[in-house]
Amino acid sequence: MSYSIGDVSRVLGMTTSALHYYEKEGVIDTPKEESGRRYYEDADVMRLISAKKYRSMGVSLHDIAVQFASDGMTGEQVIARMHEKRLEAALEAARYAALEADIARLIARSEAGLSAEGAVDVRLVEDMLMLRGTKGALVPRDHEEQRLARAWLDAMPAVSLSIARRSGEERADFALMIPRAQGEARGFAPDGRAVTLLPGGMAVHAVAVCGEEQYEQPEVIFRPILAFAREHRFQPAGPLWGCMLLVDCSGGRRRHYYDTYMPVL
Repeated sequence: MSYSIGDVSRVLGMTTSALHYYEKEGVIDTPKEESGRRYYEDADVMRLISAKKYRSMGVSLHDIAVQFASDGMTGEQVIARMHEKRLEAALEAARYAALEADIARLIARSEAGLSAEGAVDVRLVEDMLMLRGTKGALVPRDHEEQRLARAWLDAMPAVSLSIARRSGEERADFALMIPRAQGEARGFAPDGRAVTLLPGGMAVHAVAVCGEEQYEQPEVIFRPILAFAREHRFQPAGPLWGCMLLVDCSGGRRRHYYDTYMPVL
């Protein structure tokens, strides 16, 4: 049987440009009617369906054309390529499984944060890794720190946009943070410069909510835990830090929710 290019394109979900490419590369032999219209025969459609199978595995158009050429790949080479694509699929599946787990953690923290606005407690916190540029800038000028920042940002949503204030400092700065276990799994580690380990332990905790003032006064997010610490005579035992949970943009304003912590003795 013969089929029009429009019908083949619609049924196979291939663009006409892809069909023309396969024709140009000799994957299919597309005769033309006297009117100049192309038509496809069963042999062409079967090769195109086979090509679609390999395309679904992530094989490029060029590599498919090479595979189906008259002097193309052997059966062993085709199987080797399928092994390669299977490994790629397994790695991608693992990446999506990790992404699902990261999103689930963020959902749980955010839901807890929405219901705990204004509440202050004392809880056990896990070890954290913090990336903060040596100049305190969100976009560092140092090329090595730029490389680090890019790697950390690529690890979102496991990485959180954060605000931190080191001991003895008056002003806080923006930073990136990730739980130590998740960070180490991604190859992140303290470097004595931009990446710092924040040891876990007991900490005063509060969900702080602020507006746009955080950009001029990042330390505004620590007011609830600092007020609680003064009232109960807690002394900070390390840097204050907070991870952004979400931003509520309803009602014509932005409300930034932060999980904030102050390590205590």
